[in-house]
Amino acid sequence: MLSFIERHVVACLIAAIAAVFLLYETSVRFFAYTGDAFVDSNVVFIAPEVSGPLAKIGITDDATVAAGALIAEIDPEPFRIAEQSAQAAVTLAAKRTKMAQEAIAESTAMVEAAQATRDNAQREQTRAETLAKTGDISDADLDSARRSATVADAELRKAQSLLAVAQGLVEVRQAEDVATASALDKAQYDLAHTRILAPVSGRAAPLTVRTGDYATAGKALAAVVSNDNWHIMAAVDERHLSRLKVGQSVWFSIASDPWRPHRGTVRSISPGIARTASEQGPLPFVPLDTDWIRLPRRFPVLIDMGELPKAAPLYRGADARVLIWF
Repeated sequence: MLSFIERHVVACLIAAIAAVFLLYETSVRFFAYTGDAFVDSNVVFIAPEVSGPLAKIGITDDATVAAGALIAEIDPEPFRIAEQSAQAAVTLAAKRTKMAQEAIAESTAMVEAAQATRDNAQREQTRAETLAKTGDISDADLDSARRSATVADAELRKAQSLLAVAQGLVEVRQAEDVATASALDKAQYDLAHTRILAPVSGRAAPLTVRTGDYATAGKALAAVVSNDNWHIMAAVDERHLSRLKVGQSVWFSIASDPWRPHRGTVRSISPGIARTASEQGPLPFVPLDTDWIRLPRRFPVLIDMGELPKAAPLYRGADARVLIWF
């Protein structure tokens, strides 16, 4: 046998390679294995909504954080002053509105008085013109009655104009009321958000800020790895996709707990990927290990980890290995 192998080394080598290749190609019909997988979870990057120096840090590195717990507090004093100023502006605007409304009442009374005066002057003018026809009144008295009616009409128009101005001023004051109320709401909102709270429960990532640092609105100052949505992100060879099903059982191990198999289920299978990093967009891109050999494409598959997240601490980004039986 050995002599046969020695005489046919090349043939035996080719046969062995063919046998291994045949065995591998046959195995893909029964199970899929990938070491291109990692533990994943939601990571919430926490950024303040207002800017200012940090007066307090409420967590430490790797601390367990409950939803609603204090992450940090920005110095609230400037925001309290802004709130008090906004409150004073609201009070002042309300007084101005009241004064404008009182001016309307006064202008309305003036219009009514001017209206009565004009009506009386017009009656006197009519009476004078009637008497003038019979010669029972002098031309001077007639002219005087006409002038009085003209003046009374002008005074009425003046009073009506003042009333219109007062009504317009009330509208302006009411608009100021709305603006100052909005400014107060904004000041109160900013003050409330000087306390930065954890939106989810989980574990805090190592901090990069300290008390006294200046926090900028919109710039993350802490991250919390959420206790929710632990899963494995596995890149599975495209040749296995037709036999993968959501809910299918899988076996996996994680690098933080090596050589211990755990059972999970397929949560979702990506329906598409980007072929190049430049066209990634909303589609996931799974890079190939080399660009000089034509490798099968791999698709992201999310795997639920069963009860493991409740039983042991997990670490986002840790390597994992996945075995799926068909």
